[in-house]
Amino acid sequence: MTETISVSAVIPTRNRPELLRRAIEAILHQEGDNVHEVVVVFDQSDPDESLQDLSPNIPIRAVPNTNTPGLAGARNTGIDTATGEWIAFCDDDDVWLPDKLVRQCRALAIHQETLFAVGSVIITYGDKRVHRQSELQTIEVGDLLRDRIMEAHPSTYLTRRAAIEQWGPVDEALPGGYAEDYDWLLRAARVRPVLVVPEAVTEVEWHPDSYFGNRWATIDSALEFFVDKTPEFANEPRGLARIVGQRAFAQAAMGQTRRALSSAWQTFRLDWRQPRAYIVPVVASRIVSADRLVKWANATGRGF
Repeated sequence: MTETISVSAVIPTRNRPELLRRAIEAILHQEGDNVHEVVVVFDQSDPDESLQDLSPNIPIRAVPNTNTPGLAGARNTGIDTATGEWIAFCDDDDVWLPDKLVRQCRALAIHQETLFAVGSVIITYGDKRVHRQSELQTIEVGDLLRDRIMEAHPSTYLTRRAAIEQWGPVDEALPGGYAEDYDWLLRAARVRPVLVVPEAVTEVEWHPDSYFGNRWATIDSALEFFVDKTPEFANEPRGLARIVGQRAFAQAAMGQTRRALSSAWQTFRLDWRQPRAYIVPVVASRIVSADRLVKWANATGRGF
């Protein structure tokens, strides 16, 4: 494999025109000649045809989401529309670093068996910037069960288009589309280990108006759905404790004290080292608000 590949960049978007144009400009100014096209999928909004004027050389295709409304359906529309040999995701509020594709292509040239590659990220939250770098060289299913591996953000995903049929499209049945990227990455890892590029390749922006910022009911139900469809969690108590703890936090944030405390106790029994087992009772008792803890966690670049 050479260090130049044909990449279709897929950007799902909804009502963030200024951030969207920033994301597109970063893709258009990638080093090397890897960008074959940019596919912008407009979810529950009309495509902006004027985006095609941003580049005379690289096609920019603005299309409506023709699948289930939401991020998962929009990603699948982008996959179906793309014509490049490889597909790379970029969320509309994120920015590829200039050498994103060059770094990944160099790694692919060495590891030619690779079907899916990710990279590390720089997380920005207000005036905070945190470099999240994975220590792994490849990601396997067991790694993803134990840890979400937030460094492997969807805006770093790069995958062979022809290989997607081996693990299937993004799951549009997940409630609200929450954790669809995590589920897709885990299913890809079942087929073959995912290659990790250690350097930062994308700048990820976290901000207060995040789509899932306060959608606690959606997060709770989506994580329940995700665990039910992932049988491997039955043999990975540490990973299951993490998910149950996330659900407990969401329940506490919604004021469902009894459910939250029950889930926190289950979290403790699965893994007494899981921090959410101790944080949830504090939130449930209103000593500290869920929003305050989320803001603190985001400022550290870890998230909740």
